[in-house]
Amino acid sequence: MPTSLDRARPGTAAVAASRPRRAVVALGLVAALTGGGLVAQASEASAAPASTTVHTAKPQPHTAFTASKRTIKQGAGAAARPVYKVAVKRSGDAVSGRAKLVINGKVVANHKLKHGKSSFKPSWKKYKAGKNRVRVYVDPSSSMLRGVSTRTLPVQAKKKVNRGAKIVAVANAQVGDRYVYGASGPSAFDCSGFTSYVYKKAVGKSLSRSSSAQRTQGRQVSRSSAKPGDLIWTPGHVAIYIGKGKQIEAARPGVGVVKRHIWQDNPRFIRI
Repeated sequence: MPTSLDRARPGTAAVAASRPRRAVVALGLVAALTGGGLVAQASEASAAPASTTVHTAKPQPHTAFTASKRTIKQGAGAAARPVYKVAVKRSGDAVSGRAKLVINGKVVANHKLKHGKSSFKPSWKKYKAGKNRVRVYVDPSSSMLRGVSTRTLPVQAKKKVNRGAKIVAVANAQVGDRYVYGASGPSAFDCSGFTSYVYKKAVGKSLSRSSSAQRTQGRQVSRSSAKPGDLIWTPGHVAIYIGKGKQIEAARPGVGVVKRHIWQDNPRFIRI
């Protein structure tokens, strides 16, 4: 005869049925506590496959970039300026779009590609004195291609040096040298030997060896119009004007080559 305890105890079938549900709940609780590291799989559940999206990078065209020269000189004229050329292709076909010339990180020109090609000839003002970095950025018109930058070329920009400044610079370098009659350098001079040496070294100009002959090798200018590098001539003596009422000259024995104020009376200023 069943007791009261037997009547309160669940049947064996009921206990067996509840065990899978309890196992699923327990596994779910563990998964939640471990941050999802444990996955419970019931017989009635199935896992869905994860979807993966693949992004393919746009291809870039091939570029060829050249420069006709790597230097530019201030005041040399358009014919002496560097010419840059770029050719753009993809799988052998010319690419359309735009080409931008970039100098030192700044876009200085923007041209349309014609048959995949473009050329640039920037003026002096687009450069800075000294070393410059030049490249071309290509922006294809096709949305299937991505933009591309060419290699960078170094280009040297040389400022124009004033002719008179060159003459004065060479004359300054000889200050302190000895005076020797009949000498014309490189470390001893008389007055006309000094001026002929300076002009030849500074600007490649050959002057006559005597001061009287040098007076006729150029044209006379007024004192107010005189510029650094002009000759200062008086009978029997010649010097080089350096501006602000001063000159450099091979003065005389015991004095040598000196820089000082113009001391001659009524000198003539000769521009060679």
